[in-house]
Amino acid sequence: MAIEFKHRGRMWRADTAEEAIELRKKLESADQAAFEAGEELPYDYDNSPTAWTHDSVTDLLKGAGTLQKRFLRVLAKESEIASAEIREKLALGSEVALAGVLSGLSKQLKKMGLKPWDLYTVRVQWTGKSKLRMFSIVRGFEQAAAELGWPDEWP
Repeated sequence: MAIEFKHRGRMWRADTAEEAIELRKKLESADQAAFEAGEELPYDYDNSPTAWTHDSVTDLLKGAGTLQKRFLRVLAKESEIASAEIREKLALGSEVALAGVLSGLSKQLKKMGLKPWDLYTVRVQWTGKSKLRMFSIVRGFEQAAAELGWPDEWP
């Protein structure tokens, strides 16, 4: 009997549980590589809406570092914001420094069994050789956090 699962809106099929696990790992690895390369990944309606509960938001905010929390506050205040503006608001000197903030956030998300695109999206726009990265927070996180009074009512 075949094992079917949905990933990024598409049905996948494997003959055994081992093959299904291996295929899922490959798909998630490809998603991670695409995300790190700046590609925008489609919103996964099967997984993301249930990822953010009051408990998961609280766990993330309690476990995140100071710069990661400031990054999330910046995203929460804007519908979409350029990486250069984020760097300015966080007083970061370079894209490499911002990458460090995102790396720390990714590690916290991994502990929770989540991926960065479960929390925020990145839209990349090229103009000639110039790259513009636009960040936005996912609605599920934004809604659950707002119900908890974050960011306005949190220190």
